[in-house]
Amino acid sequence: MSSPSSYYVQKIFETYAKSQLTFVQNFAGQAAKQAYIECLNKSNAVEIVQPLLDDIDPEVRMNAVLGLARLAGNSKKCAKQILCTDNLLKRLLGQIACENKTYKKSCMNLIRNISKHLSCSEIIVKECDGIHAILTCMKDLDVMVREVALQAISSIAGQDPSISQLIIKSGILPQIVQSLKEERHDFKLYALSTLSEIAKHNQKLAKQIVDVHTLPNVIIFLSTDYNTDVKLQANTLLLIKNIAKHSLSLTEIVVETKLFPEILLLMAHPDESVRYNAAEVVYEVVKYSIQICKMIVTTGGIVSLLNVILKSKEYPSTPAVLALGYISSVSPLLATAVINSKILKHLTAILKSDTDDDCLKAGIAWTLEMIGQHSSKHAKSVFTCHAVSAMIDVYINTSPTHEAHHKCKSAIKVILNKSEDFSAIEKLLTPSMPIQIMLHILIKISQMLPKSFKARRNFIINGHLKMIQNLKPDINSHLDYVIKAVNCCFPDNILQMVAGEIPESVLRKLDKFVPKSQCLLDDHEVQMSNSFTNPV
Repeated sequence: MSSPSSYYVQKIFETYAKSQLTFVQNFAGQAAKQAYIECLNKSNAVEIVQPLLDDIDPEVRMNAVLGLARLAGNSKKCAKQILCTDNLLKRLLGQIACENKTYKKSCMNLIRNISKHLSCSEIIVKECDGIHAILTCMKDLDVMVREVALQAISSIAGQDPSISQLIIKSGILPQIVQSLKEERHDFKLYALSTLSEIAKHNQKLAKQIVDVHTLPNVIIFLSTDYNTDVKLQANTLLLIKNIAKHSLSLTEIVVETKLFPEILLLMAHPDESVRYNAAEVVYEVVKYSIQICKMIVTTGGIVSLLNVILKSKEYPSTPAVLALGYISSVSPLLATAVINSKILKHLTAILKSDTDDDCLKAGIAWTLEMIGQHSSKHAKSVFTCHAVSAMIDVYINTSPTHEAHHKCKSAIKVILNKSEDFSAIEKLLTPSMPIQIMLHILIKISQMLPKSFKARRNFIINGHLKMIQNLKPDINSHLDYVIKAVNCCFPDNILQMVAGEIPESVLRKLDKFVPKSQCLLDDHEVQMSNSFTNPV
């Protein structure tokens, strides 16, 4: 029979143990609610809970880790404090093999939540032996532990290619690929996400993903059998994009997995995220191969890309637009196929819309440049749909800090250079036209006027010769040279009469006049101003 004193001591320790458990349970509950985070920060919760991580009661330890994981998920400040506290994370991960499944899940969630806020993969992997802890959880019998471990890998692998390489060296890659065959839907999603995060960094890592037979295991998710599984198909497309984007060899491997025509069908998928990711895959593969561009055109890919553009609402249609640009850049024949699809009017409509998507407008301008660069016929098609005037408006209304501003200028110059439609070019001339654009319009006009007396007559009748006389450029500036070049296309007596009405008898003599403007265009400075920049 125990003495009263020993019973009293035992009760004290029991009360202490219960109060610890109650405290840590309350802490874990409060850490899950955003309303309590500020108070927990002010109370130095991380420092107070830290000793309980080594408590003899496994339930206390489990709730302490759970609370820290929740706290890191809701507070960047707490996540940084947990990461920077000496040996805290290392101690947690070091004893993970001896703990129960709830403890393991909480540790993996802690890694994931810290990574959500901070670029900490190097600390977790190299200083805290994080890969060993994740491997331990990946081998656990409990599917939920393995699932959360996959999420932890994904969160740290996406931050740094060297960490992704260490993950692959650990030998875990085949196990991740095998996870694609799990029955659990979420397990497949996390496996796809992890592989995608590794593959996105560089060609070497993407090739290692391919070498473990990943593509045959994921391509089946693109079949019509999985059409209702939107997340699975979207994540599969994201992985394929991150593999294909690095090189021609990887693109060819992707295409050989019977990616087509399924990818074109997915661009007509009811869900916009699937359509967007499918367009991104097409955008990545057309960059590297003329044959792939031809195959996409012959299998109806232009219509599929147009479908993505027309139905885009929540997601930008930029990948589909850029894919059309790459296809058009390959050859005049493919550019003509794009024109014949009636897509130019839709691209022009987007330029004229009130969207503030700078990247989309820049992409459209570049695509129009790729179409119009081939010949005067292609340039005329761009003019006919009023795309050039739309690009001028974008150029005027956007800041020079925006990409669309520069892409529109580049496209306008290239299309002007190819165009032979004097009437269309002349219509662009207005007194309010920016000097940078007017310069190139006048250069092109000065090259066309000597070839046609009809063009010279129209230039006078439409008031454009008079208009440019009213411009006051700096002496010897580019614009000054070009105006002089235009003036040399006309007789001196017409230039003297331009301010008033010019009689028909004088205009009739234009067809016999031989212009001498080309001598001025040989000037080095004018040639410099007429140079056309290559697209980025």
